[in-house]
Amino acid sequence: MQCTIRNMIYGFLGLYLLGSPVFAKSTATDALPDETNSLGMRLAYVAPGTFTMGSPKSEADRESQETAHAVELTKGFYVGKHEVTVGEFRKFVRAANYQTDAEKDGKGGYGVKESGGLDLGDKYNWKSPGFEQSDDHPVVLVSWNDAQAFCRWLSKMEKKSYRLPTEAEWEYACRAGTRTAYSFGDDPQDLVAHGNVGQNKDGFRYTAPVGRFKPNRYGLYDMHGNVWEWCSDWYDPKGYEGVRETDPTGPGSAEARVHRGAGWSSSATRARSASRIGRHPSTYRGSYLGFRIVLEQSNNPRIERAPDARLGKKFDYLVYDLGKGVELKLVKVSAKGQTFTIGSSAAEQDAVIQKYFHGKRPSTLDFEVEQRITLTDDFYIGRFEVSRGQFRRFVETTGYVTETETTDGGYGWNEDEKKFEGRDKKYSWKHYGLDSYTDASPVINITRKDAREFCKWLEGMGTGNGPALELRLPAEAEWEFACRAGRAGRFCFGDGDETLAVYANLADGTRKAMFPKGKGIEAKDGHVFAAPVGQFKPNAFGLYDMHGNVWEWCEDFYGTYTALPKVRNGLQTVSQGEQRPVMRGGAWYTGPEACRSAKRRLVGIGGRYGSGGFRVLCIIKEAGE
Repeated sequence: MQCTIRNMIYGFLGLYLLGSPVFAKSTATDALPDETNSLGMRLAYVAPGTFTMGSPKSEADRESQETAHAVELTKGFYVGKHEVTVGEFRKFVRAANYQTDAEKDGKGGYGVKESGGLDLGDKYNWKSPGFEQSDDHPVVLVSWNDAQAFCRWLSKMEKKSYRLPTEAEWEYACRAGTRTAYSFGDDPQDLVAHGNVGQNKDGFRYTAPVGRFKPNRYGLYDMHGNVWEWCSDWYDPKGYEGVRETDPTGPGSAEARVHRGAGWSSSATRARSASRIGRHPSTYRGSYLGFRIVLEQSNNPRIERAPDARLGKKFDYLVYDLGKGVELKLVKVSAKGQTFTIGSSAAEQDAVIQKYFHGKRPSTLDFEVEQRITLTDDFYIGRFEVSRGQFRRFVETTGYVTETETTDGGYGWNEDEKKFEGRDKKYSWKHYGLDSYTDASPVINITRKDAREFCKWLEGMGTGNGPALELRLPAEAEWEFACRAGRAGRFCFGDGDETLAVYANLADGTRKAMFPKGKGIEAKDGHVFAAPVGQFKPNAFGLYDMHGNVWEWCEDFYGTYTALPKVRNGLQTVSQGEQRPVMRGGAWYTGPEACRSAKRRLVGIGGRYGSGGFRVLCIIKEAGE
């Protein structure tokens, strides 16, 4: 059984469309009304479908990079009816105190000099392109990075998922069901009524206010001319491979990002639906280059009830479709009104001292003085740790760059010297130095800030009038409640160290075979380093890898439990002294003591670790909260 959250809670149909006609939006029964957001931006719905991307060999002035091929878009989306305007961009700049790349680096971009010709200079930016612009004109001289920043701000403000269109989405929306050179036919002379381009008697020397020309069949204005528009894809000048694609997002990396549609200074051939070009995402800014936005459709996330094959019982899942066949599942944990003991009992601490520390009490046990607390909210928590593949979809969609990449790097394996090293710029979430680190592995070398940005991205996916979703890292109380799964003791199943190898990837005989001087239990789990998520037995709540594999970031900062309210939500915390984030769960290199349910690891605010990742938590807020 599965349904959207909106269906489940409010009992009416969401906006999930299947099997819609490909080229009949203007009359199709699946057409949806326009959306209008808080800035007054109007967006038109584009139904899913299949089309021919690129141009036929018979098309005049086509380029070899425009190889025609079939593309299927499996999800509908909303696209801006107009290019983003100066007025809309100004609201973002003021609200976010944002400076564009042209302003920050002081190098400006391509503006227009007094004589009317294009000019590269530091005096040109979105406020001063060299010609007069009103709030209704398209914003120009913005980089790809600037456009992405606008989308992130709007997503955060509205708790929806705004982004740049993929190149395939852009051409699909531009064509509006046509196969001709332009959305209105093949004759470039007709552009005078449909678009603002160079050498055209349209009445505009430079940019025109948005919406002054005829729209295409989907109700979209200025898809031909006025300003070039940034797309999310990297640009490959060799073009497409010519094979059928489903929901393509372009190459994995390149030097430039795609822009489409042509501008006021462009030739008519550049305004063709298939014409494409690429420029550097941060350093290229032009008075003929802007963007429009896409709003993802509100069928994400969905609720489903399904069995866990390992446990033979059903659980309620919150499922996010991240695109490209990648999903992220969270499991419902019924915690509202539940009372449990957080931390370790005196008996457990005595056992830990004798078993792991030869009778000497470590100071870290002072962090675990127990407290009985009652949680106030049910929640969904990641079935698995977030994988590298799931994090990759976040980066591909948003253009996000991690703190590890922008600072001094992370940690990784030096194969030549057979040791871990760092910090080093060559190591990040993408590269760890191990062939065993794949998209199925838990993502690592992630700071707490990076993990929280991933959560914000998920939070922005829900749109429409459904319930509010709070997406974040688990609070310590929520994490430990979920880990224990109703059990007291050192682990989610009891106290046995050797049994832990069934549930956890930790230091054991497999690791000692490679590192004879290392410590570990005798059992062998088959993994020297981090294992792909979900390889071990889940706890009673259907959660995997709560013990071992990688340490997991928590949302709150360290505080003694006794200073906290006994009835509270997960984030009611008291921080004493320096703010120190906490990680939980242990890792592949740690022994059983570090994998205990109560174990707390205090770390630095900007830490990133080759053994550290995270999982996501979601609270569905009831109406009025």
